[in-house]
Amino acid sequence: MAALAGVACDEPMVRGEPQRIVALAPSVTETLYVLGLGDRVVGVGDYSSWPPEFADKPKVGGLFDVSLEGIMALEPDLAILLRSEDKLRGQLERLGVEVLTVESETIGDIIETTRRIGERAGVSEAAEDFVREFEIDLMPKRVGGAPRVVITMGRRPRSFSDILVAGPGTYLHELLVRLGAFNAFADSPISYPQVGLEEILGRRPDAIVELQPSPGSIAWLKQDWAAFPEQQLAGPGCVQVVAGDHVLVPGPRLPRIYWELRRALYDCVRSR
Repeated sequence: MAALAGVACDEPMVRGEPQRIVALAPSVTETLYVLGLGDRVVGVGDYSSWPPEFADKPKVGGLFDVSLEGIMALEPDLAILLRSEDKLRGQLERLGVEVLTVESETIGDIIETTRRIGERAGVSEAAEDFVREFEIDLMPKRVGGAPRVVITMGRRPRSFSDILVAGPGTYLHELLVRLGAFNAFADSPISYPQVGLEEILGRRPDAIVELQPSPGSIAWLKQDWAAFPEQQLAGPGCVQVVAGDHVLVPGPRLPRIYWELRRALYDCVRSR
């Protein structure tokens, strides 16, 4: 391909409303869909699984194995990337592809990303309509009892080492605040620390909520925890599992995570 052979532009060409959009992050592709831009999306990342209609879209790789040649073959007029994809941004801009850089770490980021995509794609009104409903759906809904909570985001089956948990400055931390709960790892120096079971139990949580993208993992997760006598677990030994392809995607389906998290915590508080 000529572009990959060295033909590059000093500055990305500024165009009208984009008609051929590429995005890797599921949070971005889902935002494009809810804004009615699905028909303009020509390529997505390997982990974009929603909506089902996107399953047939060309895949261009993941965060660490993206195919630059695959992207260029789709002739995109806009690539929407996260800040963490900075290397790819530079490569695409040198090849003349316009890049819109966004973020989705916090609730505010999700809202800002929606507005920026809406503005760039010429659907600002749809973006504002979505943001309005999004903010209503995420209004504070306290579960009562101010439970101390640990949210886990991944670990190996049958293992309680290297457990990824939600720390401060994350959308999951913000959801806990809106639910009137306390994040047991709010004092972590990093957003997503990896810890062991001993440290989790040492935080004396009232509830442990495991987030898993695969509903098929619910059975073994519950079996793992069932091996612990209740007195070894903090509080009432309340462990909840919330599973689905949406639970680790900080995007437009966040209200669903919010309500499922609220239901899980409510069950824990009620069992005290």
